[in-house]
Amino acid sequence: MVRIKRSIPSTGAAQHEENLTVASTPRTRIRLGLGLVALVPVLGACSPGGDTDPETTTDQTTTATTQTTTATSPPSSSPTASPTTGSPSEETATTDEVETSTSAREVRLSRDVEEVYEIFQSLAPRSLFEDLDSCNPSGLENSWACTGSEAGQFQFFANNAKAASTTQLLTELRSSRVVEDTGSRIVGWTTMGTTSIVTVVDNDEGLVLQQMVSSDRIDPEDRIYELGLVEPPADWEPSPTAVPETTKNG
Repeated sequence: MVRIKRSIPSTGAAQHEENLTVASTPRTRIRLGLGLVALVPVLGACSPGGDTDPETTTDQTTTATTQTTTATSPPSSSPTASPTTGSPSEETATTDEVETSTSAREVRLSRDVEEVYEIFQSLAPRSLFEDLDSCNPSGLENSWACTGSEAGQFQFFANNAKAASTTQLLTELRSSRVVEDTGSRIVGWTTMGTTSIVTVVDNDEGLVLQQMVSSDRIDPEDRIYELGLVEPPADWEPSPTAVPETTKNG
């Protein structure tokens, strides 16, 4: 026989004990043992030693909150790209190109002048051809006579023999003066009476340009500089006897 003592709470302050007598049988002992074993984990969880550490709980809660905040935070917006503007040097270069293009469109050569320019452009700058109104074949083969209302009259020759003989006149006659001589290109003039013949020769290509001017009215050297046939010296000034370029040659 097994005796079990159980305390029964009463409505008052006193308690009374009730003795229960249970038959001590093998089945009874097994049930009691299993009941005690089942109570051990429950008591361990409720005991002070089994309480959860408040600091650990706080850390876990903080970590979870941080992770939740990070996951729900909206992605930061990328800064708006500011419009790219060209540097002053690039803008200036673009302006210069536009002005150059506009200038080229404003001055057009007539078809006949363009044909002569394509052949003789090594003798004179384009500005000289822009002052010409017309070009026509002359009596000699591969030669043209060109005229401009302000530039005057010019003769162009594409002939190796003519280029060689003209070079000889410029370099050997006492009445001739050479302003520039690079071997292949010679610029100068020859005077005959009151007339001077301004001449440019390209010996490599066999090309000749000539213009007759009145020595009484125009200094041939000044005329060479005015036409841009040779770069003038830094201290050059037109002669008082020189006629402005805009005056038609007689």
